[in-house]
Amino acid sequence: MAQQETWLIKHAVTGRSFADSRKQILVCRMESADGVFRFTLQELPREAAEEIVRYSGELNVFRFVTPENGAVVKHWYYVAPESVQYDDQTGELRLEAGSKIEYHPEEYWGD
Repeated sequence: MAQQETWLIKHAVTGRSFADSRKQILVCRMESADGVFRFTLQELPREAAEEIVRYSGELNVFRFVTPENGAVVKHWYYVAPESVQYDDQTGELRLEAGSKIEYHPEEYWGD
């Protein structure tokens, strides 16, 4: 089995999902440099992108990575509100995070 990734963009206050790669086609690319994580999402419905922009001050991005032959690793990114932009010409949603927490769920739910 190859490495798998799942992406979620959620409302930090209510937990509502705005985007979920398990339920919809979602092309997400992440780049990082100098402690900043830059995300570009494509194939997101316009209504969902507009909701994400509307709630830009209350977002979390989660990335679940399941390596080949390994346990899932969860990455939790804190979104910089001013970075959230939607380009309706290209259909791209772009956002940035200045920090993240990486954790291994099995360390919290042990026997």
